[in-house]
Amino acid sequence: MLGSLISLGASAQTAPATGADEAPASKKVDADKTADKPIGKPIAELDRVEVTSSKRRQLQDEVAGTVTALSGSKLEQMGVRDAEDLFKLTPGVQFNKGNADGALYSIRGIGTNTSSDNVIFGQTPTGIYIEDIPFTDPYVYISSPDVPPFDLERVEVLRGPQGALYGSASLGGAVRYLFAKPQLRQQQFSVLTGVSSVAQGGTGYTTNVMANLPLFSDVAALRVVLTKRRDAGYVDNPGTGRKDINANDAESARIILAVKPSASLDLTATYMRQHSKQNGDSGVFPDPEKLSIDTPTDARIDSRIDLSSLQANWDMGGLKLTSLTGYQTKRREQQTDVTYLLVPDFTLYGGVNYPNVDRAINVEPRRSNGFTQEFRLAPTETGDLSWLVGVFHQKVNFFRSQVVTLPGANDPVDLPGDVYFETVRQGSATENSLFADFDWKLTPKWTAGAGARYFKTRVTFDRSNFGAPFTRFESDESGTTPRFSTRYELSSQASVYATASRGYRFGGINTTGSIPYKSDSLWNYEIGARLRPSRQLSLELSAFTQRWKDIQVSTSDPNGFILTTNVASARSNGLEATLGWRPVNSFALNLSTAVTSAQIKAPFVSGNGRDVASGTDLPGSAKFQATADASYNFAGPIDSSGSVSAVLQYLGKRKAQLDADLELPAYTTLDLRLNFGWTHWELGAFVQNVTDKRGQSSAAVNYSSYQNPGAVNFTQWYPIRPRTVGVTLRYDY
Repeated sequence: MLGSLISLGASAQTAPATGADEAPASKKVDADKTADKPIGKPIAELDRVEVTSSKRRQLQDEVAGTVTALSGSKLEQMGVRDAEDLFKLTPGVQFNKGNADGALYSIRGIGTNTSSDNVIFGQTPTGIYIEDIPFTDPYVYISSPDVPPFDLERVEVLRGPQGALYGSASLGGAVRYLFAKPQLRQQQFSVLTGVSSVAQGGTGYTTNVMANLPLFSDVAALRVVLTKRRDAGYVDNPGTGRKDINANDAESARIILAVKPSASLDLTATYMRQHSKQNGDSGVFPDPEKLSIDTPTDARIDSRIDLSSLQANWDMGGLKLTSLTGYQTKRREQQTDVTYLLVPDFTLYGGVNYPNVDRAINVEPRRSNGFTQEFRLAPTETGDLSWLVGVFHQKVNFFRSQVVTLPGANDPVDLPGDVYFETVRQGSATENSLFADFDWKLTPKWTAGAGARYFKTRVTFDRSNFGAPFTRFESDESGTTPRFSTRYELSSQASVYATASRGYRFGGINTTGSIPYKSDSLWNYEIGARLRPSRQLSLELSAFTQRWKDIQVSTSDPNGFILTTNVASARSNGLEATLGWRPVNSFALNLSTAVTSAQIKAPFVSGNGRDVASGTDLPGSAKFQATADASYNFAGPIDSSGSVSAVLQYLGKRKAQLDADLELPAYTTLDLRLNFGWTHWELGAFVQNVTDKRGQSSAAVNYSSYQNPGAVNFTQWYPIRPRTVGVTLRYDY
């Protein structure tokens, strides 16, 4: 289990497209069972994990920077089903829950919202990449994909800005999802299914199927992955009389074709589709301790994500040229109830009164399509000098409309039906850049590195309100984001490093008032140490300070519309530590902690007129959080190999919103899992959130418009999943 959670450095050589020389994914699970590892026998050494976070392969002990790597096989063993389960394993990374595909992430406190309900314009600070294709919306927020963990190769979480290699989408850090690749020689088949029940809620299920099919031995193979799950609901709505309204039905499919026509060329074509449907809100109101929301209309969310990509690696006699082409689309249809913002006593602009209003509904269709192309060149063999150069292009077209209706109102003005507000925003965001990264081995023990990215970004969009002619808005920016690092080996068991890196985000223009906002930037300064005092023990320590300038903050204006402005500056300081201990094959323990202080460093006035004082904590940032996960393997009944595992998470109190006095309390959760495995079968049982803790993952205050004196501001909380009990069954062939 130790290999599933260990802090790593951020560098690595260009990864091959296929995994023909790697162990099959299904066999990696078997490798950790006690049938293969005698109980009580000391292991040779702790797992040494390889990452590709710098788009080149490198071991953890050879890098300068911090990355958390979570192997796909371990995520499956631990019963991780979604992002809510996954990110509790990464202290220093905060998962801020929302509705389906609507979560926000912050790394080391870098974020200004915990709820995507408050994000319309602007790029979120944490980048999400699927097979190195950026999925973070550059201008208009559409969604945040929640990738199923089944049959992943691994997930890498890169801390600190990654502007030199990953561009605008990684101001505070990045999350990389890497799929298990087709095996060219071996046929494989896996099925993982399960059923679960949530306290005070409904029943859920999951079914996952993987088939690896060699088409021509050592030349071509196909890997197909299908998943279907129902996340049980646990929020009731007395206003509509429906129970468990936040049940989420999610389906996904992945088809990966790997072709290696010659020793010098390999190609990987990937297609992925995910579709989530949720017929109720996951947020609760007015009591955060009760799993209910009282609104006259239920929310509806329908989210779909598609990805097509082609990666080609060509060995040109000492140099490897990599081409990565991607095309992705997002579609999200979202209906939410905004009755508390607009009624009763609703008055339209100009003083016109709407009588008999009993509810208000907000409907937002969102969609985007994006094309990316990256070329990079690196040596096939590394010597004293390791380098990589590349070019990148991305263009994302977006569309987002918003219609607010007042069903049942007696329309006193010449508006279509019961429409109170209607707007359309459509346009494109483009990024072009050149980047380079170098590492020099100055002596056998001392390495220095540097990198940089020159970028140009452009946003062009049109806006129309109430069907009026479109108004054009444009914004252009350019700049450079450097990276510097150094690493020194004190001995074969100890090394130290230091790094400095800069990140940035797209600038843009508000559609309310045509007010522009510019790109913000962040510098990260970090030092760290990696210690392996024995083959059974590892310790990693890092300390960082971050300087965030011209922060893009999204807040409500007096009318209740979201406004993005550049304000002041912020600073995030922290310490992170990871301990891995595996004295014998049968037992593994990981301890990870993060201490973070992320605060505004100059006062400002938010869009709704509230004063935000210097020293205000950035939202979603816990001053202390920690995770302990342990596993024990034993000889089970009926010639099985048994294992028991536990994950204990503590998350400290956090501010929920910059411009509101709203605090999310601290909470502790415990997850337990028991597995029994045979040659091809594995039976598991689990309990998550054993004590049924009512923790709050995120929250947002929604401000009513000044035209509606009878309406009220209301707070919506997004609770963590209540106690969940379930069983799973897996078959590998």
